[in-house]
Amino acid sequence: MTSFPLPLPATDSVRGEQPAVDLGGVVLRYRCADEVAPFAGPVIERFRQYHASGAPLDGQRTIVGFTVWQLRQSGPPREYWITACDYDSDDIIDVTTDDLTFALWIEASQVDVVGRVGAHGEQVDMSSRVMFTKAALSVVDKGRPDELVLERREPKDEQDSGWSVRTAQRSVLRNKEVEILAGVMAGTTPYLLPHLALPIGSVVRFADGRCLGIWSGQGDLLIDGDGTRVASSSPSRAASDLEVLTETVDGVRLQARIDPAIAPLAGGILAAFAAGAAGPLQAGAQIPSSYATFTLHEGEGGTLLITTPDFSSPESYRTATTDDLTAALWAHAAQTKMARLAELEPQRTRAGETLAIQRAAMEALVMGTPVPYLMERIPSQDGEDRLADGTTRSGWFITSPVAQTEEERAILNIDAGELQACDPIFTPYYALPDHVMLEFAEGRLAAGHLLDPVKFDEVTSQHLSMTMGELLGSGKVSRPLFT
Repeated sequence: MTSFPLPLPATDSVRGEQPAVDLGGVVLRYRCADEVAPFAGPVIERFRQYHASGAPLDGQRTIVGFTVWQLRQSGPPREYWITACDYDSDDIIDVTTDDLTFALWIEASQVDVVGRVGAHGEQVDMSSRVMFTKAALSVVDKGRPDELVLERREPKDEQDSGWSVRTAQRSVLRNKEVEILAGVMAGTTPYLLPHLALPIGSVVRFADGRCLGIWSGQGDLLIDGDGTRVASSSPSRAASDLEVLTETVDGVRLQARIDPAIAPLAGGILAAFAAGAAGPLQAGAQIPSSYATFTLHEGEGGTLLITTPDFSSPESYRTATTDDLTAALWAHAAQTKMARLAELEPQRTRAGETLAIQRAAMEALVMGTPVPYLMERIPSQDGEDRLADGTTRSGWFITSPVAQTEEERAILNIDAGELQACDPIFTPYYALPDHVMLEFAEGRLAAGHLLDPVKFDEVTSQHLSMTMGELLGSGKVSRPLFT
């Protein structure tokens, strides 16, 4: 099973310098653990905008996501290091560090949590207020394992996050509250930070620093303590609540919209279009990513909107596009994370590639019936990697033991993106490579295996009566994943 929330990279992780970024006469340098380096993109993009506007860079400060970031000139002229608040310091405002790992982990872990819930988040930065009851503070200060409840209500003003932390058990101190800056929590309750981008109404319970689950405002359990989605999240927020990212290049305005909680993922796409990766900026220009294709569509006033297929429903996926990039970028990030957690090189599946799924399994998925599934990626034989219409096969096969009749066992070929639009339960695993086998039960991943095809053939030829469960449990034909 995967760790939940996304764990902070180990202290012995290599936190070396990442590749320098040339802004056009100015070079930015930064260092962090490799696992979180992709989340530096929006920070770099913000400083790129400052440079383009002619603003001085040395000492320039800005908030992107949760953290305040600052440039520091060091070494050769026109070279700057990106620094972040030093959350280990007693002064998180003025003391900075050039190791961005912790600050970028906050961004990555919040994207992870909101993505698992499948809801639109509400961004919080380090200056936002969080209310703690004195009973909760006592639990934190004394390191007791008592259960804590993190709950988000409607904020009272711009600096109020809406979050409050209380004990589950009643206490004479329970109703007496103390105001804490969210940034200060990094040093006292860092395990709360990944959840701060969850939307209003969210309730998260913890015991001894471990998440027990995430509930909706209606009391529905959305995510269990293992990070597995149990129920659908609340309806999406209004389109007007999405964060709008823009950039103007030679008089042409580009625009992307995305859930604020995962806005860092959209910066790279916007920057790629602006840099000419799709050629001239005009309607129809495209940038194919390893999952979805991003296309420019003309909007009001000549603005070029960055769009993807609409993953909100299977019908919408087949017929419509949207300028809300949330679903496409969440899928890409989730697949990257799963490949890394499995310690495997990713083998990408594009949204337009097909997965083979038994009819009974597909019907259960559509109806929301909790049945077991087996998801296996089988290498295509030469000449068999495409359907008759030219569509590429992904190699993924999804079956279920509920399929008993010939009709129920019939194979349907479904686009990976359309399957995501139906139910995203399988989407995070699309980038795992050939010979991976995944078992799902009760709507969650139950086990993962990487088969050794040579050993599998050897053992099955010697023990013809062994079931697949016995083969996997033997430890002779596979190694476990996500342990």
